[in-house]
Amino acid sequence: MMAIGWADVVALLTSVGFGALSAVVPVANAEAYVAASQGFHAAGPVAIILGVALGQTIGKLALFYGVRRGRTTEVVRHRRAALRARPVGPMRARFRAAVRGLLTLVGQKRWGLPITFAAAVLGLPPLYAVALLAGATRMRISYFGAVVLVGRTLRFLVVAYGVSGLGPGRG
Repeated sequence: MMAIGWADVVALLTSVGFGALSAVVPVANAEAYVAASQGFHAAGPVAIILGVALGQTIGKLALFYGVRRGRTTEVVRHRRAALRARPVGPMRARFRAAVRGLLTLVGQKRWGLPITFAAAVLGLPPLYAVALLAGATRMRISYFGAVVLVGRTLRFLVVAYGVSGLGPGRG
């Protein structure tokens, strides 16, 4: 049985924090964090992968929940009413149609979770956008969270083990 030391606990906790930050602030790149930690052998891959995946899931759940609960606030309703009163140009009309189409797909039982899983593993469509769209649908938060956690864990496994296999003396 493998013993867990303080270094692993610290790596796990800092990875959760960075994962949550990178989930809501797109310029904080989680993949770069995982790759750098494995490239420099800063910590074992398990603590880093699980920490970043858990942090990313927490951050995406915050976005999901923020949209789900935020759309009913008075401020948001007032802002939406003001935007509806403004004239709509051709670019905005196309954008609204595209968002409406994506919202319909993510909201369907047949396509919602597979699209979320693809976004979590592949990054296409961007998981940030999918989290926002999913929050506006009837998707269950528990399903969303589970799919994001599994998908992000798989993504970071590929990144971590891909980078760790590139070092000298490997082969």
